[in-house]
Amino acid sequence: MRRDGKFAPAPAYDAERHANVINADYVGDRSGILRLELPDGKAMIAEAISIQDFPEIDERQVDLIGIFEPSFDELFSQHPSFKDYWDSR
Repeated sequence: MRRDGKFAPAPAYDAERHANVINADYVGDRSGILRLELPDGKAMIAEAISIQDFPEIDERQVDLIGIFEPSFDELFSQHPSFKDYWDSR
C-alpha cells in the first residue's frame, strides 16, 4: 500500500475556515473541526491536525501531531525504510 502524503481536500474545504496557516500567516488553531480520513474511509485519530495552505502557489501541507490510531506499525509497515530497519534487527 502506498501513502504518498499528497493532501487532497474534500470539495467542502475552505482555507479561511480550515487552515491554520495561510500564505505563511498563522490564522488560528483549527484542530477541533478537522478530520483526516485514510483512503479506506477509516478516521486517523491524532492529538492535533494542522493545515498550512499557500494558495498563491497552489500548495498545501498537513501536519499530524500525536497519532493515536491507526498504530505506527499499521501505517508504515510496508514503507521501505520501516522494513529495512526492522528486517535488519
